Amino acid sequence: MDSFAPLTSHDPAFADELAGAVIEASDHDHVKAIVLRATGPDFAPAVSTGFPSAAEAPTTWHRAFAASTAVYQATCFAKKVVVAEVRGACHGAGSALVLCADLAVASEDAEFGSPFLDVPESNFVLAALTIRLNRAKSWLLRGTTYDAATAGRIGLVNRVVPARRLQAEVERMTAAVLGMPLDGVTMSKMLQQAVYDAHGVGREFDLADHYAIHRTAVGSGLTEEGA
Repeated sequence: MDSFAPLTSHDPAFADELAGAVIEASDHDHVKAIVLRATGPDFAPAVSTGFPSAAEAPTTWHRAFAASTAVYQATCFAKKVVVAEVRGACHGAGSALVLCADLAVASEDAEFGSPFLDVPESNFVLAALTIRLNRAKSWLLRGTTYDAATAGRIGLVNRVVPARRLQAEVERMTAAVLGMPLDGVTMSKMLQQAVYDAHGVGREFDLADHYAIHRTAVGSGLTEEGA
């Protein structure tokens, strides 16, 4: 993709296309790794959320962003290893995708904005499992932006490299995955998904509709009394 910013602006066509590609690759008998790569200068620059209306949230929005086959769940529970290659700005849905990926490599100029400010389908449980609970709470409540070095130190990404080496490092990392037998990749992902299930990752995704409807009501100026 040029960038993953359309996910932050809640573009359902973009989300459907990406989810479909991930699902197709996951079901392919010869694919072992899926790389999320932006061809532009930024993985996911900050953009307006373009949030749907209350009427759209349970229908169009749900199908593209909250259903079990929607973009984030498809990525998180993919049967193949998902690698995020992050350069430049990574805000909103970009950070949500990084949390859904299995491995992540960032360029030294990358920065990671909180996904919880603009993306109600963000998964707090994944954040807590990835960067520890105290940091996840800070990301949620304070909207902290992490630079690449900090993201590497806290475990949000696996490697931080100069921009000129980013793609080569991703290819080196995926080469290790490609060396595994396909059934080994599948078994590893099944074990990982069992851990996710035990910690409630799926249940947190299921709450996305609730967060979205509340966000829509707040954005349109409704109060409990007005509703």
